[in-house]
Amino acid sequence: MQDFIARLIEESKRFLNERAQIDDDIGQEAAKFVAREIPAPSGIFEKSDSPLIRWIEEAIQFGSPETERVLNALKPALPFLPWKYNYEPRPDMPDLGNQMGWGEILGPEAPFHDDHFCYGFTLLGKNTFYPAHYHPATELYVVLSGHAEWTLDGVSKVRNPGEFILHPSNHVHSMRTSDEPLLALYTWSGEDVVTLSKYV
Repeated sequence: MQDFIARLIEESKRFLNERAQIDDDIGQEAAKFVAREIPAPSGIFEKSDSPLIRWIEEAIQFGSPETERVLNALKPALPFLPWKYNYEPRPDMPDLGNQMGWGEILGPEAPFHDDHFCYGFTLLGKNTFYPAHYHPATELYVVLSGHAEWTLDGVSKVRNPGEFILHPSNHVHSMRTSDEPLLALYTWSGEDVVTLSKYV
């Protein structure tokens, strides 16, 4: 395993383990990742040519003392994450794939293969709307850097670095950035982490 990826996984688990000490729905989701055994990687992490790379330097600048250690571990890994955007094209928003995406470390199609759990990072550029969508998996987010408006089941709230957000299975949610990019850690769990998200 490449050293910077090993350190990133370690710091991610350490950070989520702190939240897992609170026995509520978010804490229980965090505990699932902490307890997850990471398999041997199926390959190396190569430098990405994703258009999202242009955002990474700015995207790590809006963290908090709570998220500083994870961001420090994430910084050297960001150019090497397998960034992708795999929604069906939207004629009304043709540039979305250049503005947002995710780099998955653990999952069905990730370098660390797992058919039952996902872990990775989501990146949105400035002034980007991630349209309303849903998926079968239960999703846990923690904002690492940037402030963004999060909408879940029609209720909107600005989320700050260090905040955790839980999206239950098939609940509709969206995100919107303004003058700061958004960088967030996510996990997927549940009976189906293979079925991709769909826009509403």
